[in-house]
Amino acid sequence: GTQTIDVVRQNADRYEITDGRYTTCVAPRDDWYLETRALELDTGRQVGTALDATVRFFGAPIFYSPWVDFPLSNERKSGFLIPTAGSSGARGVELSLPYYFNLAPNYDATVTPRFMSKRGLQLGGQFRYLFGSDAWQNGGEADAQFLRNDRQTGEDRYALVWRHQQQLGVPGLGAYVDLNKVSDDKYFADLADRIAITSQTTLPREAGVSYVNGPWSLLARVQAFQTLQDPNAPIVPPYDRLPQVIGTLAETDWAGLTFSGFGEYARFRSNTLTQGSRTVLYPQVAWKRSTPGWFFAARTGVHLRRYDLDPSYAEDNTPTLAIPITSVDAGLVFERDWTLFGTTFTHTLEPRAYYVYIPYHEQNSLPVFDSAIDDYNFGQLFTENRYLGNDRIGDANQLTIGVASRLLQPGTGAERLRVALAQRFYFEAQRVTLNEVPRSASSSDILLAVEGRISDAWAVAGLVEQNLDSGKNERFNVAARYTPSPGRALSVSYRYTRQLVNPTGESSEIKQIDLAAQWPVNPQWTLLGRYNYSIVDSKVLEALAGVEYNGDCWALRAVLHRLATTVDQTNTSFFIQLELNGLARVGTSPLDLLRRSVPGYVSAN
Repeated sequence: GTQTIDVVRQNADRYEITDGRYTTCVAPRDDWYLETRALELDTGRQVGTALDATVRFFGAPIFYSPWVDFPLSNERKSGFLIPTAGSSGARGVELSLPYYFNLAPNYDATVTPRFMSKRGLQLGGQFRYLFGSDAWQNGGEADAQFLRNDRQTGEDRYALVWRHQQQLGVPGLGAYVDLNKVSDDKYFADLADRIAITSQTTLPREAGVSYVNGPWSLLARVQAFQTLQDPNAPIVPPYDRLPQVIGTLAETDWAGLTFSGFGEYARFRSNTLTQGSRTVLYPQVAWKRSTPGWFFAARTGVHLRRYDLDPSYAEDNTPTLAIPITSVDAGLVFERDWTLFGTTFTHTLEPRAYYVYIPYHEQNSLPVFDSAIDDYNFGQLFTENRYLGNDRIGDANQLTIGVASRLLQPGTGAERLRVALAQRFYFEAQRVTLNEVPRSASSSDILLAVEGRISDAWAVAGLVEQNLDSGKNERFNVAARYTPSPGRALSVSYRYTRQLVNPTGESSEIKQIDLAAQWPVNPQWTLLGRYNYSIVDSKVLEALAGVEYNGDCWALRAVLHRLATTVDQTNTSFFIQLELNGLARVGTSPLDLLRRSVPGYVSAN
């Protein structure tokens, strides 16, 4: 940087600078600079103090303060943080001015007033704390936001979060709390600007104790949820677990065998659905052998389950089941050197067979506390149970045949390309169901996947799920990304699912296209964009358009963002940010948004 200063050294730790000017621009440029009438640098306390401080950008003053103090190191210090400003369709023009309180080395707080022209004045606060010795760290964070008399709804609106982790003095023993609450169903849709937040539908409120000792682990917790309902797409609230106790034995070798196990007791509570408790015990034993060229694993266990349901449920309100589960998994690994485009790769061929037998036990009349149909994918094809959770153990007499082939980079062993093909064959008709039509076909859909970085610039991924009986394409996903150099990225993806069945049994079709790009048009200007469109709904799910200017010692970003927050609500936001290298960022930061929305994004400066 360049400085034009008159420096007077007061003592070994203190300097006084009069009529100082500072910039990180390379001389003779001074696109921006900080000028002060007087500046004192106290290296002993690591604090700087400036009087009559003005930041000028191309000669125009953009910030002034009669008095500013700031840290000279990375140490925390109380004071105002950089204000942010922006605008959106749901909130109007908004301005936030956070103030940071460095209360102690192990706890601090931030208070953020946030004015929204369409909503009013919201007050936010965050308190962070950390206690304990180096060996025992206990800490957490509390966040609160309050908006009095929302100008759009006329109601007080708030959000509360408290997360805490505590170690209890015994090795492996700890406790935690995770509490979340908002005032109303549309709080995030109206007042948040990230899809990860606006798409939240269930907020946990739970506390628990955990213990880990070698392969043994234990978790005891109480867990409830606040369900945020979209009136146009209502969901069934999940059960509360009051309480839930889970014990696990990780795979442990003994006497040439591998033992593992799982146990659970849970009491499920609901205002609208069947209530009761469920006890599960699932011990397993396996015989496993492997070499670099093959592997074999035979596994068996018994899934024991007992319910204690509301007396009004049925004549037998304490059903009990014992379901044996047996599987055999085996595979081969072939390798060869293969020269392709002048490079010698390690080429593998890896066939695999997986057989599962689970006899039929009637379960269709039992309640569904926490179970759902598992997604159909490569991982699920090599899994014993087709359901998630413990309320359904699917009857099975089936064999999965699959093969994978990989190209490995010479020297490093990094995977450059993977092609996988798999299909499951059924020897008996399906009888256990969960909100689904029983399968009648003798074979599953066939899955084909391709994924890899085929060159330094190109990465591709594709998945095809084909129903051979009906000839219908059940799923077709394809994506490609081109990144020839940092700051240059193009990506395109298409996602099609003919029938997506959710846990409640409802089905829907998905057909979406997603485009994203970051591309410089010259050394200074970079264009940014994202377009995610649902063809089925004829609706833009998310769109982004922006520009970024790199002025070497400063950068300017302007981004327009449109986001569908609920089925019938869309929010448009505008971000503009000026970054002065080595000094500050002024405005509402779009950086997190750009990193999430544009794969491969790198800031221009």
